[in-house]
Parts: sequence; C-alpha cells; structure tokens
Amino acid sequence: MKWLPHLLLLATLAPPAWAQDWKVDYGKSEIRFVIKQMNVPVEGGFKRFNVQAKFDAARPEQGQFRVDVDLSGIDTGSEEGDGEVKRPAWLDVAKHPKASFVSKSIRGNGAGRYTVTGDMIVKGRPRPLSASMVLTPQRAGGWLASGRFALKRSDFDIGGGEWADPSVVANDIDGRFNILLLP
Repeated sequence: MKWLPHLLLLATLAPPAWAQDWKVDYGKSEIRFVIKQMNVPVEGGFKRFNVQAKFDAARPEQGQFRVDVDLSGIDTGSEEGDGEVKRPAWLDVAKHPKASFVSKSIRGNGAGRYTVTGDMIVKGRPRPLSASMVLTPQRAGGWLASGRFALKRSDFDIGGGEWADPSVVANDIDGRFNILLLP
C-alpha cells in the first residue's frame, strides 16, 4: 500500500484525454462549391483532398481539423472551365497547388452542431474562416461531418484581371462539405 500515494500522484499528473483521431472514407466524402457566373449558379468540386480530424463530441474545444485540397483536381463541370481556373488569374495551380484549412477552435452549439473557426489559405493568403458543421452518427459507426462556409474570391485574388468584375463571376463562393469520419 506504500505505492498508493505515488499512483494517485501519477494519476493527477497524467495529461488530459485528447480527441480521437478519425479516418476518412474518401469514397463517401466530398468538398463542393457553388458560384454564380452571369447570375447562374455553377456547381463544382474537388476530386482529391486530405483530411486530418481529431475530435471528441464531448470535448469539441480539444478538436482539430486540417483539410488540404489538391487544386489540380478541381471539377467545374467542363474541361475548358477546369483548365481556365488553374491559370494564374484564378487559382494559379502551378505556384499554389493546394488550398488548406487549419482549425483554431471548435465550439459546440448543441444537438450535434458546431462552429469551426480557423484559417483558409489559398494562393498563399491566409484569411479567417468560420464554418458551420453538423455531426450525424452513422449506423455502421463514425460520423458524417457536413457543413457550409462562405468565401469571397477577392480575398484570395481568385479571378483577377478581366474576371474581377462580380457581375460576370460573383465574388461570393458557397463552400459545402460532407466528410465521413470513421473510427
């Protein structure tokens, strides 16, 4: 029993429990966007991305998300559009092959709803971003993390030059995601 006080002392010095690392089912996950061109909604998405997720619904403030998007895998719905948005006036994929989001905080809003804030980095420009996220438990285990976020393309110098006019291509980008997290 001499060891009991030492064991109790060690227990109080133990680090706090950390959020769980989650795997991603990329076949059932997506990152999409909607932007208006000539006031007509145009939908697109990204074929390749990597998500690192640490999260515990009981302690959301300990969670962390990092999303890296391979911009060369953009899908605008047409080969011509895909080629155009990779050029320097748009995403400048040759110089900036990826966009990233790194969370700084996660706040629970009740009933599986969260606000995730952090930095979005596109074309080397970090800008603050806040995304709403809903976690839905899945029958087979894990969670579906779905949500939305808004970007201004002018904040990242996307679509400069002749494309800068927001009456041709809107400044607002509506981002959407569905990420299937597995234990």
